[in-house]
Amino acid sequence: MEQFNGQPRLPKFAVPKHYDIRLKPDLSACKFAGLVSIDLDIVANTKFIVLNAAELSVTHGSFSFTNQGYSKSKVLRPSNIDLVENDEILVLGFAETLPIGIGVLTIGFEGTLNDKMKGFYRR
Repeated sequence: MEQFNGQPRLPKFAVPKHYDIRLKPDLSACKFAGLVSIDLDIVANTKFIVLNAAELSVTHGSFSFTNQGYSKSKVLRPSNIDLVENDEILVLGFAETLPIGIGVLTIGFEGTLNDKMKGFYRR
């Protein structure tokens, strides 16, 4: 995971194609929960997916794909989920290499509505 620290850009082995995000704000508690599904094109062998993220708590994650000769979707769960606060990245590590092709990454998360004018914030 250390190879991703301090990099100015995200690695190019997983290219996002489409995002579907759902947010559930709790304005009285200044908190929110969410779920995002990201269509990813895995273009090189990797055991990692790296995303921009700040001040989130990830509740779960999975990567599923159907285009690699499998009769039904295969789901991989990350073995490690690390939020690198200094670099504002989320690193999902998998026990096996992700297959090249299109797949869907699903992540559940929670956070705090803050007044830092960054991310999902309150006014």
